[in-house]
Amino acid sequence: MKRFRLLIVLLVFSLALPEAFAQNISVSGTVKDKLGKEIPGVSIIIKGTTNGVSTTADGKYAITVPKAGTTLVFSFIGMTTQEFLITKSETLNVTLDEAANSLNDVVIVGFGSQKRSNVTGSVATVNSKQLVQTPVGDLSNALAGRTPGVITKQPSGEPGADGTQIFIRGNSTFGGGTMEPLFVIDGIVRSGRDFGQMDPNEIESVSILKDASSAAIFGVKGANGVVLVTTKRGKAGQLSANYSFNYGFSQVTRLPDALGSYEYAVLYNEAKLNDNPNATPEFSLDRLESFRNGNDPDVNPNTNWMDLVLGGTAPRMQHNLSLSGGTEKTKYFTSFGYLDEDGLYSSLNYRRYNVRSNVDIQATPTTKVSIDLSARMENKQSPPASIDNIFEHTMRNPPIFPARFSNGLLAAPGVYPNPLALISEESGYNRNSSNFFLSNFQVVQQIPGVEGLSIKGVLAFDRNFNYNKIWNQWVPLYIRNADGTYTVSAQSKSSLSKGYGEGQGLELQGHINYDRRFGKHGISALALVLQKENQGTGIYGARNSYESSALQILNFGPALNEVLSDGESKTALRSAAFRLNYDFDGKYLFQASLRRDESENFAPKERVGYFPAFSAGWLITRESFMQNVKFVDFLKLKASYGTLGSDRIPSRFGYYNRYNLVPNAYPFGGVPNTGLTPGAIANENLTWETSIKMDAGVEAKLFKNQLSVDFTLFKERRKDILATRSLSVPLSFGAALPSENIGIVENKGLELVLNHNKQLSTNWSYFIGGNFTYAKNKIIEAAEASNIPEGKRITGRPNGGYYGYKAVGIFRDAADYAASPKPTAFLNSTGPGDIKYQDISGPNGTPDGVIDDFDITYLGNGTLPQILYGINGGVNFKGFELNFLLQGAAQSQQLLTQNAAWAFHNGGRVNAEWLDRWTPARPDAPLPRLTLNTNGNNYLVSSFWLQNSSYIRLKNVEFAYTLKNKVLEKIGAKNLRIYAQGQNLFTITDLLNLDPENTNGIGRYYPQQKTYTFGVNIQF
Repeated sequence: MKRFRLLIVLLVFSLALPEAFAQNISVSGTVKDKLGKEIPGVSIIIKGTTNGVSTTADGKYAITVPKAGTTLVFSFIGMTTQEFLITKSETLNVTLDEAANSLNDVVIVGFGSQKRSNVTGSVATVNSKQLVQTPVGDLSNALAGRTPGVITKQPSGEPGADGTQIFIRGNSTFGGGTMEPLFVIDGIVRSGRDFGQMDPNEIESVSILKDASSAAIFGVKGANGVVLVTTKRGKAGQLSANYSFNYGFSQVTRLPDALGSYEYAVLYNEAKLNDNPNATPEFSLDRLESFRNGNDPDVNPNTNWMDLVLGGTAPRMQHNLSLSGGTEKTKYFTSFGYLDEDGLYSSLNYRRYNVRSNVDIQATPTTKVSIDLSARMENKQSPPASIDNIFEHTMRNPPIFPARFSNGLLAAPGVYPNPLALISEESGYNRNSSNFFLSNFQVVQQIPGVEGLSIKGVLAFDRNFNYNKIWNQWVPLYIRNADGTYTVSAQSKSSLSKGYGEGQGLELQGHINYDRRFGKHGISALALVLQKENQGTGIYGARNSYESSALQILNFGPALNEVLSDGESKTALRSAAFRLNYDFDGKYLFQASLRRDESENFAPKERVGYFPAFSAGWLITRESFMQNVKFVDFLKLKASYGTLGSDRIPSRFGYYNRYNLVPNAYPFGGVPNTGLTPGAIANENLTWETSIKMDAGVEAKLFKNQLSVDFTLFKERRKDILATRSLSVPLSFGAALPSENIGIVENKGLELVLNHNKQLSTNWSYFIGGNFTYAKNKIIEAAEASNIPEGKRITGRPNGGYYGYKAVGIFRDAADYAASPKPTAFLNSTGPGDIKYQDISGPNGTPDGVIDDFDITYLGNGTLPQILYGINGGVNFKGFELNFLLQGAAQSQQLLTQNAAWAFHNGGRVNAEWLDRWTPARPDAPLPRLTLNTNGNNYLVSSFWLQNSSYIRLKNVEFAYTLKNKVLEKIGAKNLRIYAQGQNLFTITDLLNLDPENTNGIGRYYPQQKTYTFGVNIQF
């Protein structure tokens, strides 16, 4: 019996022995690129599991697989993924090919990822290298010109406030609705500010979701498109450190060419005599000569105000240190960033600190926990005067007034404020401090026994604090008397204001994911529910007429003119969504999604909305009939259709009746009391904007992936846009009209991307590419009355268009003036040399021989360009790199007004173009006669002042060298990269005086900046 038991034990052991040995199949080797360089951080995963390793700093790896027949997957961002079937222990050396935008790359989409070749929606990607390559303070500026479908306008270059306006595929709403896209960071909706103030070194990629199928999973938030950010994560292996530093300086891209004192005075005399031939010239011949020779700058100066305020350079500096590594159980990525930007005047500075920690923990073989924590601190100091106030006087002040006397005293320039006093540190300060904490906790659980099924829970908690303090005090200005003495300006008392705000957000998500193949059938599905709440509070207080600046706190100011206010807000959203992806044999692709949203912004019966979307694709190159077409490596057709929404509308809780507080308006017993007046009529049917989007496109890679093409046609119809019927009811209507969902806009266009890359030899390679976007919108419905003259109708015309008089030249002489229609409002002040307008219509709809309101007509589509394009390229040779980006826009206009265009506006300066003005001797000059009357015929809103703001700009140039040698190895460094960059180096445009991306036609804005940067990056 004992022998029989022993025999059974030996039999079992002999059967188990091969399996036991099978548990110890070892594979090791080195992973290199096609140039023979080792690649650290390559992921080697046992297919069908989350188990794996990463290559070390020298590209080596070692892994144990469970049994023969196991497949190992080698992947690395930017390179082609490869799979190897393992049958025995072996040394396996792998070479990965670079594949920019490789079809095997993983593309991040809403709440998931897809293989690029299987994406059926319109998704554009900007990688980490492109983001770091652009030396900007606000990350939104790095997107300009790099992706199709993204139209950008940067209205300001002010440090800490230089963000770009982003329009994904144009503008399809009007009124107070926003076109700002949704910003999603690692699956959590965050603000545009949260995105713009990220450190680019902590970002892996940015995906732009443009069509219905890719953005519909975001439902009522996705109509404007989505900017989806994925941050970097740690990889198993030894500690890897990366330090980058850059230093540079910035200056204004372009300044108006203002005339000096002599030219100004000569033209002023001419303008005064044009208005009244009998007038005495303002400036005598002696004073004109003094302006010309500059021998008495205190009395007859030649002041260049723009140069004094903006003519210098401003330094900027940026540091980043990132650490990553870990084991198969715990991986980490940590980043520390610092940005310091000065303004063009010493009282302006912006500093930002960024911290991020992403930790992934493989708690069990089937459970993964991720903890993402990030924080930033922003500190900004600026003058107490507003940007509008500073630049109003910088743009306006004439050169004939001194800014500072030769003894150093600040001058009082006539009736004008002195902008040097406004930006002086002596004037006080505007200090703003903001602190943000963002967190994201995730748990992913693979369901044992059900291959491909997992659940995920997400909790995101955010907290922010903001503190603002403005102290404004008197700066003495001096007037020089005839006897050489100085009189100081009257002293004004100081004022103080303080504001404090805080907010928090909480988001909960629950996901069910399923991803599996059954032979030729591939299925992936996502179901999720989420709930999000945001709340905020703020308080503001102000007092003025301080007697002393010793104690700059509210309690020490008189309470007579005290201001005190506070506010609270709260928003909430509850959503559920489902998405299904299916492919057959990897060539027939289908995606469907549905999202249900419930927003507290609307009446209960209007809160729920459903947003479906569908897309399909056909990988033609997988068909057998394409196998002999050797020059086509990849060809895919795709199309999508769906509905999205936007609840980011100007009217919150418009379904309630409202009343407005009117302070101190009603006297009772001799004491003024606060009263109420009715607000807008309530509208219980108010709901969100609805966007119906469709697009169709083709993607192709040709000639061994050396040429890629991506072409897409798109169309959007947005309805239920909020508007009032003010254009269709009489002015006698006795109440404030409610907002209604009555507007409709149609937007359509195309996108084209072409890229070519070539590896000429082991040492030489280059790439060149471009993207082109055309987007044109049209208002279909805006509740206009039927009797509005055709020229003034906005229906059927682009959203945000310009309307005014159509200029047809200048009255050449008295005969031309007598024979031409003239404005009825200015018959007594117009004459030869003034602007001539087209007689378009009269009360009966036909020309009537006079210029009046009936002649106002459509002039142009507005400041948002209908065409945007980018051209990028680069050359690589033995570690040397030269990269460039050109960005341009077309079919846009800017209406110039006031000091940005007109001579002597409010007695202000004159720009150089006015040297070419009309005079009797030069009747064909391009500009009208000079006048001191800025409210007359010549300064009506007209096509004369509407200028083409198309441009092409050298957005970025980078020259770099990467050093790898044994000297670096001795200090533990892997490589050292040294680079020089330039941003906004030159701009070609026909627009006068202003930057073409500016949106302020008056010119009161902090100009865009040209930046030169030098930096170093070292990896350990």
